[in-house]
Amino acid sequence: MKFNPTTRTFSGTPENKDVGSINIKVTAKDVAGDQASDVFKITINNVNDPPVLVKEIVDQQATEEILFNFTVPDDTFTDADVGDILTYTATLENDEPLPNGLKFNLTTRTFSGTPENKDVGSLNIKVTAKDVAGEQASDVFKLTVNNVNDPPVLVKEIADQQVTEDTLFNFTVPADTFSDADVGDILTYTATLENDDLLPTWLNFNPTTLTFSGTPENEDVGSLNIKVTAKDIAGEQTSDVFKLAVADDTAVVTKITGDIFSVKTKLNIKGDKGKLSVKIKNNTSKEVNELSVFTVDDEQGRINGIAPGAEGYTQAALLRSKVVFSALANLPNGFNLADLKNILEFDSDTKLRFYLVSNSTTQGVLSGKTPFSSVLFSSATNNNIEDEGFSLNFQNLVVNIQPTNQEVSLGTGLQGKYQGELIDLRSVTQPITAEFQVNREASYNNFVGFYQVTDENGGIDTNGDGTADILIGQAGYAEAAVRGRVGGIDLAVDNQGTANYTGTFGPNSLFAPFIIVDGRPDAILNGNANKNVYFTFLGANSDKVDHIRLLGNNTFGFEDLANGGDKDYNDVIVQVNLSTNLA
Repeated sequence: MKFNPTTRTFSGTPENKDVGSINIKVTAKDVAGDQASDVFKITINNVNDPPVLVKEIVDQQATEEILFNFTVPDDTFTDADVGDILTYTATLENDEPLPNGLKFNLTTRTFSGTPENKDVGSLNIKVTAKDVAGEQASDVFKLTVNNVNDPPVLVKEIADQQVTEDTLFNFTVPADTFSDADVGDILTYTATLENDDLLPTWLNFNPTTLTFSGTPENEDVGSLNIKVTAKDIAGEQTSDVFKLAVADDTAVVTKITGDIFSVKTKLNIKGDKGKLSVKIKNNTSKEVNELSVFTVDDEQGRINGIAPGAEGYTQAALLRSKVVFSALANLPNGFNLADLKNILEFDSDTKLRFYLVSNSTTQGVLSGKTPFSSVLFSSATNNNIEDEGFSLNFQNLVVNIQPTNQEVSLGTGLQGKYQGELIDLRSVTQPITAEFQVNREASYNNFVGFYQVTDENGGIDTNGDGTADILIGQAGYAEAAVRGRVGGIDLAVDNQGTANYTGTFGPNSLFAPFIIVDGRPDAILNGNANKNVYFTFLGANSDKVDHIRLLGNNTFGFEDLANGGDKDYNDVIVQVNLSTNLA
């Protein structure tokens, strides 16, 4: 403060430090030196000064699971007002409360707390200083919570699994089996045996979908302890072991009474299928005989209440039968009975009987062309138990029947049924590679091909709309079949020779064979009436006689002479091996 003695004026601007009152004495002096004085008081009233940030708060680091402790320095904020008291608060930058684990002591200005995995990351924290007048100042600092790797943990044990041999195993490890607390951590998975050896070759593991898949075979029967390991990006890992039991479900054949046999799977679970392999052990017959199997309802062999030997039993048996094969009397060179595959499949706990049709077929008997007396049933005296199976001896034909784990051949779904010499690929979704072996014992230079039919009744779709346009017995059937034959499958062979071919069958389709006698397709398409063509379907044959016999799974024997000729069905023999993945 200044005083002008001439104008007797006081002037000046008080500061915060001047707040309060002072007593000021004014003195007047004359020339003689005499003087007089007076004292007056000047009171300087306070005007509030807000707090100010003096020094920014340094960003801080914390570590997961370790106690964090930090005190805001004393000199961070100041207030010019003498005696003013500052109070402190702390929030997130957006004024929301601090996370639950982080505490702030208003008195000591201290942050404390132990961050968890969920807190990993960074927070912008605002510290505010407020004076008694309500004026305030703030500063924001970053608190970074550094991660400490948490290993994966097993949350839920993997349940033990079971699969039956020759059945597809497909199992996905549940997504909630393992967990990792680290935010954003990625787990990778591996699967081995419990001792860290590789999985068996039949069992595959997809680490992306966590899916096991594969089909065990008979040699895989037993149990495996499989270890699934989850590993995080830091290399920490955890594992769980589950047991995979591969059950043996080979069929068991039991002789119930006389000539009635029961086929069961070992587990005998509803829906299980028991498979039997039928092989010709010896055949000295001079005729081509057909072996068939049929199911019976009880241990006495009854069918719909009809007992064996009673009127109507033979017809009832034939109507529910399945052709196993026809046994040739004269084999062409290069054709080997040991190569034939005859796999039968039944529901577990099915009861069976067998019969033989001498020198004819089941459909020949049912059509009235062959008498019922040609049907010879198995009996208590013509069967023998052998190892796990049995043998049947029908006069000059001896067959062995054994349980098997072999797969049923692709395409045989209708074979054995009435007029069922067909290749059924209606359930297949990809093209099928076919390998053909062709043999011949005939003077005629025959041709065999396959054509597509709409269903097991033999209709032909000529315009591609999926509906049969020409039916069995209608004019133009033979020409339509030959014209629509599968391209690239043109089968022929020299007499007593063997020829091999490869072709392709389309998916979702049904195919039937045909034989052109001593000719080629052009002869039929050109309307040559002197060339005969015969089919699986009797109604399509000009003589209404059976010209194609089932010799085994996907194996067909053809008779080229009209009216059945010599009925040897060896004029052409075609064996077909079907594969979805032929190397």
